[in-house]
Amino acid sequence: MILKLECGNLSSKDPTALAVFYQKLGAPVQIVSGYEDGWHLGGSEGYVCVWDENRWGRSTAGFVTVVFRVDSLQNTYAELTAKGFVLEPPHQTDWGGEELGLQDPDGNRVIFLE
Repeated sequence: MILKLECGNLSSKDPTALAVFYQKLGAPVQIVSGYEDGWHLGGSEGYVCVWDENRWGRSTAGFVTVVFRVDSLQNTYAELTAKGFVLEPPHQTDWGGEELGLQDPDGNRVIFLE
């Protein structure tokens, strides 16, 4: 039986730049064995493993969506734009909630929910 979610996998052509991007967002980035061998996005309750596709091969799963829970979409929007991120303000979604989104350097979707 399943004991826990270990991780999801994501490959990157430049894992160091991707780690810097997520650190700038304020996301939890854990360097496991150096950027080139992979790093974790998230914490002990579940995370995304990021691998160097130049070394380990490109993921065949395609692009992914990384979702973060925040305390305030408006505050997150203000903080990110102050850091130089270019993104649209929070907006109403088709499913009825509000979200804030952008793409990471590898083209994966990053969404913030309140």
